[in-house]
Amino acid sequence: MLERAAASLTYYKGFVMRGSGKYPALEAWFDAMESRATYLGTKSDHYTHCHDLPPQLGGCHMTPAGEPFAAAIDGQDGSSWRLPLPPLTASSSPEAYSPGENPPLDRLQAAARLVCNHAAVVQFALRGAGKPGPKPVSAPLADPTGIAAAEHTAAVDAALRHVVHALLTGVQEKQVMQEALQIKDLGEFDGAAVMASAEYLRDRIGVPRDLKLPAARQLRAHLNWLIDNLQGR
Repeated sequence: MLERAAASLTYYKGFVMRGSGKYPALEAWFDAMESRATYLGTKSDHYTHCHDLPPQLGGCHMTPAGEPFAAAIDGQDGSSWRLPLPPLTASSSPEAYSPGENPPLDRLQAAARLVCNHAAVVQFALRGAGKPGPKPVSAPLADPTGIAAAEHTAAVDAALRHVVHALLTGVQEKQVMQEALQIKDLGEFDGAAVMASAEYLRDRIGVPRDLKLPAARQLRAHLNWLIDNLQGR
């Protein structure tokens, strides 16, 4: 309950429980819980909570105070989901995480999850370039019957391989290699379809279903690196 409250009150109301020092007992509770591996294995993040909560409640009301926090949690503020990522600590905003981060390990975990599930992930991402399914559901980010754009499989597969390589080597290191991501000539690949697929995947990375928070941040940010390159930024 407190975990969901910390997420939704920040997102919708701009009420921050952690990191301000105003509520030491609450912060001590979160710190103690996050010291337990069993809890971290089930702990979600603000983004996942705030997008799975409205369909369950029938909607949540956004206030002006919550808008800047919502933008940061949703990765729409221009920095929270982009490289270099801001530090993740017990007092970081908009989301605190007392175990902190280990970026090399977090990137490795994200890369491993993509590699181990590459075929399924590619097909899932292709829904972004495909068509809505015939049986919509109440959750806006859910489309279990979505129709994948199978004709773009090779392009999306190649793009996600670049993302994995960037996660393993680092973006700057990758871009001076022979295997650097090159956008100038995509040949037969449809850049718009790849971008739509990458955006679809990025917005549906769930914590802890897919990854723990530190690794999920890395994957979201590296997908944005791909998207930004496709957009010529």
